[in-house]
Amino acid sequence: MRNFADEPYLHARIHAMRSRLFSLRDYALMIREQESIPGNIAGIRDLTRAREMLFRQQIAPVITLAPACEKYMPFFIANLRQYETHNARILLARAAGRQTPAQWYDISPFASLDKGLLEEKLSLDAIKSILSERYQDKKFITIASYRQLTVYLDICTAGTLYHSADLLSGSAAREFREMMLKRIAVLTLIWSNRLKAYYHFNDEKIRRYMAGIHNLYGGKVWYRVSLEQETLDRRLEQIRKDTGQEPSVADIEQHLEQHYYTWIASMFHRDFHAIYGVVCYLWLLFYQIRNLFRIIDGRRFGLSADAIINKMICEA
Repeated sequence: MRNFADEPYLHARIHAMRSRLFSLRDYALMIREQESIPGNIAGIRDLTRAREMLFRQQIAPVITLAPACEKYMPFFIANLRQYETHNARILLARAAGRQTPAQWYDISPFASLDKGLLEEKLSLDAIKSILSERYQDKKFITIASYRQLTVYLDICTAGTLYHSADLLSGSAAREFREMMLKRIAVLTLIWSNRLKAYYHFNDEKIRRYMAGIHNLYGGKVWYRVSLEQETLDRRLEQIRKDTGQEPSVADIEQHLEQHYYTWIASMFHRDFHAIYGVVCYLWLLFYQIRNLFRIIDGRRFGLSADAIINKMICEA
């Protein structure tokens, strides 16, 4: 059923759902007691199946709400399809001869990639062709490097999210793009550090590479990037002083994601009648799903409770 809710109803539902998101205390309990993890997965030994079931349980309310309000439907679908980026990475990895679990994010009925693709032995060129059609972007065909393909996949996912606001009007479009530009700025720093670490790009080469990407978003990102870079530099300097070591790529990404999470959480209650709460909730849920997966993986590999908690992106 479509278009069964008006905006005030949808916002009220979102606020109620926000109140049920997990706290750090909840996560700590799940680490201690596996039975408290949602989704009835405690007795499942197959890690891939457990993660798939947990994801579907967590995302089910969003799938229900996606068609509820015509105004927000494109954004809901674009948000759901960012999880499909993971599915696309699996297909790319397998085609590139890399070993990877076959965990699949089921976002049906809004999926654009079929799980049956896992059963086919597709070449890298075949996957690139599928992604080119999926994102309507011929550049996928021209990229030879597996790692650069995964970076460009993230770029296209962010672009899809950014342009899902094209059907919004007035203040809703402005508010949404404000939040997405900050997200894209954070992703720019994540991608830049990966290019520097994995490909040894110098700063000028990274800037040229990113300049082409930012044109996808109207070229409005660099100012936001500079602000995020200043915050990041202060945090990295503090890490160096505290540890005497150079922060790793993982350390940098952890800080950037936590910084964005904190900002998103602070924006949730900015205006009940605006789009802020809807956008913020979907990002907060995105991080909650990642945290739950970290708990499952951490328990499987025998990590300590502190080690698992330290990888959480959440409120203190």
